[in-house]
Amino acid sequence: MSNERQRILIVDDEDSLARLMKMLLEHLGYSVDWAANGQLALELGAQHSYAAIICDLLMPYVNGMELFEIWRAESPELAERVIFVTGDNLGTRTNRFLGLCGQPCLYKPFDIKELTQTLEDVTASYAS
Repeated sequence: MSNERQRILIVDDEDSLARLMKMLLEHLGYSVDWAANGQLALELGAQHSYAAIICDLLMPYVNGMELFEIWRAESPELAERVIFVTGDNLGTRTNRFLGLCGQPCLYKPFDIKELTQTLEDVTASYAS
């Protein structure tokens, strides 16, 4: 499936990183939405179908862990498409959560190749 048909959601409160990822993914042919917090991500997730969701773990309001648990309970198809990003590679709670959820995680700073490969892995199983 071509990237042009695949819609990606970025959930990150870090404005500069989110804008950079959005620009890169649009350049690669994806349709990209951006939510600056988990609450907005919940709203967008209810309105659209996403081939993948790139989600920061640490955000105000609804954080990435809470967002994932809500989706796992209410929209498991969205939870299966989450790729986490975080700068917290030392946090016990973060590591425990990542070990249990089974979703891929990119640790900041990650490179473009790592992002695009992980995205390709997740979107490969998506069928619109």
